[in-house]
Amino acid sequence: MRMRAYLVLLLGLVVLALGCGSSDEAFAGELTASVVYGADDRAEVFNHPNADLRRIAEESIVALIPSFRISREPDGTHSLFTQSLGDLRGLCADELFGNQPTAASCSGVLIDDDLVLTAGHCIDAQTPCDAYAYVFNYHLDAPGRLAAIRDEDVYSCARVVSQRAPDGGNFTPDFAVIQLDRPVEGAQIPVSIRPATPLGLQERLAMIGFGSGLPAKIDSGGSVADPRADRLDFFVANVDAFQGHSGSATFDSEDRLAGILIGGRTPDYVVLEGESCGRVSVYDDSQAGEVVHNIALVVAGLCDDGWDDADLCGPKACEGEPCGFVAPVTSGNGGGGVVAAEGSGCTASTGSTGFASVAVGLLLFVVARRFRRRAA
Repeated sequence: MRMRAYLVLLLGLVVLALGCGSSDEAFAGELTASVVYGADDRAEVFNHPNADLRRIAEESIVALIPSFRISREPDGTHSLFTQSLGDLRGLCADELFGNQPTAASCSGVLIDDDLVLTAGHCIDAQTPCDAYAYVFNYHLDAPGRLAAIRDEDVYSCARVVSQRAPDGGNFTPDFAVIQLDRPVEGAQIPVSIRPATPLGLQERLAMIGFGSGLPAKIDSGGSVADPRADRLDFFVANVDAFQGHSGSATFDSEDRLAGILIGGRTPDYVVLEGESCGRVSVYDDSQAGEVVHNIALVVAGLCDDGWDDADLCGPKACEGEPCGFVAPVTSGNGGGGVVAAEGSGCTASTGSTGFASVAVGLLLFVVARRFRRRAA
C-alpha cells in the first residue's frame, strides 16, 4: 500500500512523522498514534500473564482524564461521564473493547512520589495541566467490571515542573512532567527507570496506556525496530497504539521504563469495502511506525530544570549508571530527530542539511495527510 512505501522512505532517512497537531475532537491533547501491528496484543490488566506488568499497571500508570468527565460520589468513589468506544467510533459489533468507556485523553506514568510524566503536547494553552484529573486505577479488575476509583486514586496538577515541545518538524523533545497536588497515597509507587543505555534491536517492549480512551491495556507484544543507539532521543517500535496512548509508559525487556509514546501511524480505524462500520487498522509487524520518546532525554531535561532528586538525577541513580543523557549535537547527523544541545538537557536543534533537508521536507509534506498531531 502507499503508506508502506512512504514509511520505507522515512525510515531510510531515520525520520518518522509524529501523530500530534490541532484536533478535530472536542478535547485537545489527544494524540493519534495508532494501529495494531500483526496480532492485537492488547490485554486487560487483571488477566495479563506477567505479574510484574500487572503490578505496574495497578500502581504506577496514570490516566489523564478531562475534569468534566469525572465526578466524586458521596461515598468517596468517582464516576466517569463518557460513551462506549463502539458508539464513539462507529465500530463493528465484533470489534474488541467496543462496549468499554472512553474517558482518558492522554496517558501518564508515575516517576517520583508526586511526579507524573506524559507527552508534552498533551499540555498546552487550550488544555493546561489543571484541565485534567490524574487518575490511577482506571482499568478492569474483572470481566466487564471497572475497578473502583477512590479519593486516593485521583489527583490534580500543582504545577508543570519540566516541559519541552518539538520545534518545527522535529519529533523530540516532547514531554511534560507534572507535579501532583500531593504525594501519592496507598499502593501507588514510581516505576523503575532504565539507565541511559541503548535498547537492543528487536528487544521486547511492553506498553501500558489508555488507547482510544479505554481503561488501561497492557501490550507486551512489541519490539524495537530502530533503537537510535547513538542518539537516545527516541526509538521506533511496533507497539499497538491508538489515540489516547500519547504519554504511554513503554518498558524494556526487564520491565524498566524506557520511554513514552509520542506518535505514529494513522488512522486508528478504517471502514472496509462492503462494510459500514469501523475496524482497527492492521499492519505487519515489520512495518513498525510508532515513535517512543527515550526516557534518558526526559530525565536530562527534568534534572536540568532543577529537580534535585538523587533517585533520578544522581550520577548513579539507575542501577549504578545515570538515568539521563544529553546527546551531542553534530552537523549532518542524518537522523532528523531533535537532540539536546550540550549542557542544556533539552535545547532543540537539528543537523540535517542539503539534500536530506529537502527530502525530509517533501516527505513530511506528503505524509502530513496521514500523520496528525492532536495538541496545540
